Amino acid sequence: MTGRRVAAVFVATLALAGCSLEPLDLAAEHPLALRSEIRSADGNLLARLYRENRIRTPLEKVPQHLVDAVLAAEDARFFTHPGYDVRSIARAAIINAREQRVVQGGSTITQQYVKNSYFRDPPRTIERKARELRLAIEVERKYSKEEILERYLNTIYLGDGAYGVGTASEVFFHKPVSRLRLHEAALLAAMIKAPSDYDPRDRPRKARARRDHVIRRMESLEMITPDQAAAALKRGLGVVPDPPKIAISEPYFVEAVKRELVRDRRLGATADERSKLLWEGGIKVQTTLEPRLQAAAEAAVKQILGEKGDPEAAVVAIRPKTGKIVAMVSGRSWKASQVNLALGRDGGGSGRQTGSSFKPIVAAAAMEAGIRLDEQYESSGAVFSLGANVDPWTVNNYEGSGRGLLPLDEAMVRSVNGVYARLALNIGAAAIVNQAKVMGVRADLPLYPSIALGSAEVSVLDMATAYGTLANYGVAVEPTTIEKVTFPSGEVIRPDQTVNPGTIAPGNAFLLTKVLEQVIQRGTGAAARIDRPAAGKTGTTNNYSDAWFVGYTPDLVAAVWVGYPHGLVPMTNVRGVRVAGGTFPAAIWREFMLDALRGTRVKGFKIPEVDLVTLLIDPKTGLLATTWCPGEPKTMLKQVAPTQTCPSPPPAEPEPVPTPSPTPKEKVKPKDASPSPGPTGSPKPKPSASG
Repeated sequence: MTGRRVAAVFVATLALAGCSLEPLDLAAEHPLALRSEIRSADGNLLARLYRENRIRTPLEKVPQHLVDAVLAAEDARFFTHPGYDVRSIARAAIINAREQRVVQGGSTITQQYVKNSYFRDPPRTIERKARELRLAIEVERKYSKEEILERYLNTIYLGDGAYGVGTASEVFFHKPVSRLRLHEAALLAAMIKAPSDYDPRDRPRKARARRDHVIRRMESLEMITPDQAAAALKRGLGVVPDPPKIAISEPYFVEAVKRELVRDRRLGATADERSKLLWEGGIKVQTTLEPRLQAAAEAAVKQILGEKGDPEAAVVAIRPKTGKIVAMVSGRSWKASQVNLALGRDGGGSGRQTGSSFKPIVAAAAMEAGIRLDEQYESSGAVFSLGANVDPWTVNNYEGSGRGLLPLDEAMVRSVNGVYARLALNIGAAAIVNQAKVMGVRADLPLYPSIALGSAEVSVLDMATAYGTLANYGVAVEPTTIEKVTFPSGEVIRPDQTVNPGTIAPGNAFLLTKVLEQVIQRGTGAAARIDRPAAGKTGTTNNYSDAWFVGYTPDLVAAVWVGYPHGLVPMTNVRGVRVAGGTFPAAIWREFMLDALRGTRVKGFKIPEVDLVTLLIDPKTGLLATTWCPGEPKTMLKQVAPTQTCPSPPPAEPEPVPTPSPTPKEKVKPKDASPSPGPTGSPKPKPSASG
């Protein structure tokens, strides 16, 4: 039987077999899995995510000599056949019959595309071959030859994890496909038949022989001239020694990006759909990470905590006006631990107790309830009874500080626990929890008054977000790691951030910021002083297992936590230092800010356009000062300003009328008239409604 008859019988058999099969559905094509990329704000590659390492390459970007090489190697009559090639089938049938085994296939480019896109390695049966043939014919009817060729060039596997000619060009030559030369294009075409057998790194001789065969085939088909063929045959393989190694840069941040993407319901109805888009959808993610600031944060941690045995640190820096996370540090080594200390529970771990760094949130809750920062409270430590079936609350002051009455602002500067414990009992734990939530704290906070002193576990990111609300004059902006997501179609989406402008009045945010400036200038945060206006607060837990500094300038907020990741390990002697918020955390914050803000314009905190008034206030009564009760200048919202003056001293008692004496020589001296003492303190705090 001649080869043509063999082919005719084969095609007829396939056609008859195909007639009994169910209708074909071209929509059953497997979607082309494309790799996604995550990049920094300035375009630096952070990570590539894929299940199949593939980029989509338009046919117009493929050089003609690569197209010709593929046609020469796989299907020279591609542009003339209807999806199958009788002569190729006949030739393959004769050779296979002679060898008594399958040594050559007769599949066209269209049939190979169908196999790659519709079947994905099913068993080789006559029914499957029939379906392949029928689908190839249908594909030829639906798509142009150019469309089929482009789809094919993007689906083929070429070894070393490279799918499609665009990725293969990167993997083997470290260049875009458009820059491939003739001998390089011929090598890629040669590898299509059997990528492992013709791997140029593992089997260079075999790969070269196959490449040279393709070049000679191109010459015989008059795709290239004899001179071009001769020149190409003289060239080596030109393959780079190793495929490009794209390690994930900033893995903690990249994981945060992935987590944010998978939570975005605009990217898919289910988490599985969103995850598939991330790993197979070919999306381009531009993030908010600023490499210079990331390097500054890492350098600051290494500079301050670079010795063996030192505790670890987590840092999060945010642009308060936009919520963009520009730097994120979590521990020393991704290999050692994949727990992101900066994200708390979201990062696979837990939050950490914040100590006194939580006090600004308490103060914000009080101010929103109409309490002024000059209101005084007893500052001493105490044991507070919280009611039946609840353990008493014991409050001690840091280093034993605090005695007598103290206003809220000065208690913040000196970090006096006694004052803020009493304030918490006054306004109630519910008010504090609500204030924390609207300022960006996402942790589950218990309704206990002890949260005022930082007993709850909160993430570094949440603390940075809350302080960013103060820096942004009371406007809370949901933090994000993402600038934009670009789909292969060109569609762009941006983060759907929640912006809450009513978390704290702008005037209150400004007044609280001015107090936190004093924390750095003369309070517990003195080690954080930088060359420009800045506000912040220290935090230290009772057993010194967690230490914080959270602070901000008008354009940048950063939260720093220092501690040991596993368990509550006291840091009472780290290189001779008892670690509190004003030590290592403040120093890290300072070094980071100096580097991050270097070369930028110095800005102060602008007075918001609200009804602020500055009045002379009697510190004892909180009322307007007069000549008989000298006051201090205090700035406050007009609506909470006092309208009454401090009480005037009672009038002097009149001198008593002398009593006549029988002895004219004796005289009675009048009693000294002294005013009765006025109020010595502000009104007592109202009893707590809850907590």
